[in-house]
Amino acid sequence: MNTRERIVIYGTLTLLLGINISAITGGGGRHALAADDPSADRLGPADALTLVEKDHRLVLRNQAGRLSWGNSDHARAYSIGFVHVGKAVGPLLEAERYAEERDQLEEEIRATDEELDASIAAFMEEHRDLDRDDPLAGDVARAYQRLVQERERWRLVRAHRRGRLTADHMERAFRDIVAAVEVVADRREIDIVYRFVPTADEFPGGTPSQASMAIGARLVVRYPEALDITDEVLQELALEVE
Repeated sequence: MNTRERIVIYGTLTLLLGINISAITGGGGRHALAADDPSADRLGPADALTLVEKDHRLVLRNQAGRLSWGNSDHARAYSIGFVHVGKAVGPLLEAERYAEERDQLEEEIRATDEELDASIAAFMEEHRDLDRDDPLAGDVARAYQRLVQERERWRLVRAHRRGRLTADHMERAFRDIVAAVEVVADRREIDIVYRFVPTADEFPGGTPSQASMAIGARLVVRYPEALDITDEVLQELALEVE
């Protein structure tokens, strides 16, 4: 190798070395290293992102961990979920604490029923031989009607007490469901949970009014099944998951 060849080769090596050093230490070095940076495809961190379409500008921000496009609480994106309340109400109402209260009320009702029936039976036995022409027949008949009316009034009270207890149980069961939903929603970071009935469930009964109610109860017609948190709520309530 002659002197001229050595100069050309050494000069080329020196130039290549200089380019590599410049790529590593200079502005171009950042692009070269970015390929190995796992965060290179991320945007940010940034306080806001402005999207422009002709004369319209949309500024996106992080407001309390929610995507926001305005100052109002209504201008935020919220995560949602769905729960089939009816699937939990029935099993909850069969709980022992509710059954005990129903049994207690039924015992009180049975005792009053027997007392009133016994009073009417005793009155009829006492006046069994009374003749229609007897001067006291009118008073006896009116006394008998008062006893019957008292029993009828009691039957209205009885129905009201049963209905009131059932309504109380349903409200308490619903409150338990809401408490379970709160726990699951906090765990899953869900902001809004809607009550719904799965569209695939069969309609109960066979009358037009029942069908209309079933349609009205299906507030959501289409939804991602992954947003249904019913099974998790049932587990939180210690109920069996089908």
